[in-house]
Amino acid sequence: MRVLLAVLTLVSSCLFTASAFASNGLTIHTTEFGVGKFHRYDNKVHAYGAQNAWAPYVLADGAATDKALTVKNADGSYTVFFSTLDEMMSSVVAISQSTGQKVSVLNVHGHGLPGAMWFPKDQATLNSWSCSDWQRAASGADVDNYNQYYGPVSTDEIMQIRDMSNNPAVHMSCTTGANEWRQGVAKNPTFKTVFESDAQLHFLSCVVGLGTVGEQFTKDIASIVLGNGGHIQTSMAFGLGDWSMPEGMGFWDFQSEEQVDRDNSKYPVDHQDREIAQKGSIRMASFANGAWSTTALTNRDFMLLSFEPNLKLGTPITQKYSAPLGPVPTRIRVPGTNAYVYAQ
Repeated sequence: MRVLLAVLTLVSSCLFTASAFASNGLTIHTTEFGVGKFHRYDNKVHAYGAQNAWAPYVLADGAATDKALTVKNADGSYTVFFSTLDEMMSSVVAISQSTGQKVSVLNVHGHGLPGAMWFPKDQATLNSWSCSDWQRAASGADVDNYNQYYGPVSTDEIMQIRDMSNNPAVHMSCTTGANEWRQGVAKNPTFKTVFESDAQLHFLSCVVGLGTVGEQFTKDIASIVLGNGGHIQTSMAFGLGDWSMPEGMGFWDFQSEEQVDRDNSKYPVDHQDREIAQKGSIRMASFANGAWSTTALTNRDFMLLSFEPNLKLGTPITQKYSAPLGPVPTRIRVPGTNAYVYAQ
């Protein structure tokens, strides 16, 4: 669904300006194979065009999916299609070393839940029973990944996800959260050395930054990967990233029962993210006064996939998070899929 948004010519101009102010580092797009298959099919239904921000995420016809695939794009950026976090990290290091450049922008694209993304950390986890649904999606037909993306999300599921976003004790199977990133960097310590001092990491995914769990994830990833500079951005809402959002990742969330019912009646039929897009908030981690903290970039139409110059601290988040209201579910559906992860 809604992954992991101004007139197109104006946006293209803005993206060019952003690139002009970026340090001379690399932009690397990364996405797990199942989402790459979604974009491949979506691009055939509605051609993206060279200026569409999601064009780098279109998996090529006939591409092998049994190991990570690195593609150099026409604009000089790179795309890594991967199955595991280990593969992604190793590929990013290889690109940096082969080009002799450091990374200014790293985009991580996939399905998400509060504080985690839905793909395995390593090959052993991928082969385990807990990742069987992920394996089926990643190896499945393009059209299957396409159709499940546009599935409705019920109010009950939204509230369940909100509830989980404030319960740090819950760990979801076949996902990569801060602990998995920490383990990945421990195995591949070179990964954290390939970033520019002002690097920006964008997690292009649903609700990864939601709640106290999302807040901790955003800060943890910043300290694990970036040290004491740059920025991490995560979405506090559901993400939108199909053909109709050429500017970047948009946002959707519960506003009212009537709004959710209306959107759920149109979305699976019209297959258009922009039709249901809303203003949204981005959680951003920044380093100041010797520590990482997060603020919110509010009232945004989309999260950019390019370097955003002159980023300023956002609005302090004053929301008080309540304790979870219900019991921890035994499993929960991953937004944008027909798959479930198990709570542990």
